[in-house]
This record gives sequence, structure tokens and C-alpha cells, in this order.
Amino acid sequence: MDNVHIAIAQPDQLNAVYSLMALAGEHMHRVLGLSHWHPFPSSESFISRIEEHEVYLVYKDDVVVGTFNISEMSELYYTVDMRDYWEDTSAKALYFSGFAILPAFQQQGIGSWVMSQVDAIAKERGYPYLRFDGVASHPKLIDFYTRLGYRQCGELMVREPIAVMCFEKAF
Repeated sequence: MDNVHIAIAQPDQLNAVYSLMALAGEHMHRVLGLSHWHPFPSSESFISRIEEHEVYLVYKDDVVVGTFNISEMSELYYTVDMRDYWEDTSAKALYFSGFAILPAFQQQGIGSWVMSQVDAIAKERGYPYLRFDGVASHPKLIDFYTRLGYRQCGELMVREPIAVMCFEKAF
């Protein structure tokens, strides 16, 4: 994709990541009626959580337009019995989270391009699976991931009333 690239976020950029995520959460709440990222946690809480992840920024024409995280650590709420979700729970996997593209830059192919980059990272690092989730009550998001070839593994209640759809892709 022309003029789009990703780069690992530096520690001094984590406040920018926080701002982008909070803005995305506000947009989803006001425009789509989704509350899973609203109200967004404090910056200290958010930043301490993502410091354990490999955090990326997405640039278009050298402007930050998105972010995502990858990690070998699964989300804490995946600690329930995941045998009914993942194809092989004993297999090593890369976990993807915290994906946001600023609303003004959505529907331009950037999200699909980012997912192709995440797939490439997982393959290059030898992970047989990429795993993540998306809010289950967001049909466009579920369709987006399904269209890109990710397998819907099942719905998981994160906290009342928020459920996520778990996704996985095998390589």
C-alpha cells in the first residue's frame, strides 16, 4: 500500500498510542453505540498494560493513523478453558490486540494491509497461529476479519454485557 508503513513504537510514543486508542473508543461509543473501549482506562493503567507488548504505530504519509500490539502472552480473559475455541491450545501462538485505525482513515484498505503485515510477522517468527478477538456486537468488524480468512472460534463473555468473538488463523 502506497505511503503506509508500520514501526515499533518507542517508549516516548506510548502517550500518542493512548490518545489514539481513547479517540477510537470514543468514536465507537458515539457513532456505533459500542462501549467496550468506553470509558477508556487512565493513561497510566493503559500504558502499564501495553508495556508488556510489542506496540506498533501505523503511518500514512508519515502521519500516525493507527496502532496495534502483538505478544506471546494471551489476553488475561483467555485464561478460561479455551479448548472449545482454539484449534490447538498447546501450540505456540502470536496474540494480536489493541488494533485501532483513526476514523478518518478507515475504509481505505489500511486495516487489511495491517492485517497482512501481522500475518507476515507471525509467519516470519515461526508462530503456527495468530489469535485475537473482536467485539462480537460489531458485525462490520466480524465480517472484516472473516473476509480476511480468520476463523471464527466462538464467542467469549469478557464482562457483562460485552462479549468478544475469538479469531484464529493457522499458518
